[in-house]
Amino acid sequence: MCTSKDVAKLAGVSAATVSRVFRGEKVVTEETRNRVLEAARQLNYTPSVAASMLKKQNNHTVAFLDPDPRNSFYIRMISKISDVLRNRYDYSAIMTPDTKYDQELLDSVLLFLSYRVECIVFSPIHSVFDPNLAKLFRPDSPTKFLQLHSHVYDEISSISYPDVTGMETGVTHLLQQGHRRILFASDDAVRMRGCQLAYEKAGISQPEIPINLFHGQVELEGLIQSIQKYRPTAIMAVAEMSGLKAYTAITRLGLRVPEDISFLVYDDSSWAQALGISVIAHPMEEIVETAADLISGMNTGLYPQPQHRKICPCLLLRDSIRPLVP
Repeated sequence: MCTSKDVAKLAGVSAATVSRVFRGEKVVTEETRNRVLEAARQLNYTPSVAASMLKKQNNHTVAFLDPDPRNSFYIRMISKISDVLRNRYDYSAIMTPDTKYDQELLDSVLLFLSYRVECIVFSPIHSVFDPNLAKLFRPDSPTKFLQLHSHVYDEISSISYPDVTGMETGVTHLLQQGHRRILFASDDAVRMRGCQLAYEKAGISQPEIPINLFHGQVELEGLIQSIQKYRPTAIMAVAEMSGLKAYTAITRLGLRVPEDISFLVYDDSSWAQALGISVIAHPMEEIVETAADLISGMNTGLYPQPQHRKICPCLLLRDSIRPLVP
């Protein structure tokens, strides 16, 4: 297998020049760059990113661990953070969309530590403390950590969201619009606390439809049966996937949004935007800017101590909620 030295010899340049070409440095002339790339093509040479990273103590690379490759919100956010880091701070980004995140998070973190990346961005699984993972968070480590979406570990920086407040905001809006028969498509006990707070502040001690109908995963057939049984005037889905199932249930029953039933979803998505569904959204641009600032600041020394930022969800009204009051 050929090496950068073989490419250098064929191109008539030094091995250091070959490295500069593949790092994209602008000090190399266009003529020299073309010679190196042509030599690499002839030799079928591809540089080893991992080997290059291991040679440097500070490699300006950020690793992202995606907790749910099915969730477009995570993918879009990671992509946007990566773009800002690359364009503003000249960082490179690598990502593992792990379908076995709950089983392999620790192994993935150890792998990226061996690559000596500058920062590892991850989401704590189900917001549960892992003592084995916590052992890796050493103050003297050259690799920094950022918890995205949760604050579980005090010793490393985090970005989290007061989802109870977001849920309360959504339910309060539905109540203000005159809805009392609200069906909640949810298996998220944390977010549902916000629902209870909204009812309490509205002076409603006994909701017309029980709050916790679903125990475990929200399924399509269960939603269809619940809509038929309780005849809600509004449905609030407390996550993107349960929102998709709820919308499917609504359409299968021949109901229209918002003429027959109002609809609100916690978490914005491309399908909610396309269908004009009102949502409780995490402000993407604010999260992206905050994450990029923290990652850069941790590695430049601007933030020597852990930073914990909370970003409030917001209500985005579209065309899916019909008021029942004048």
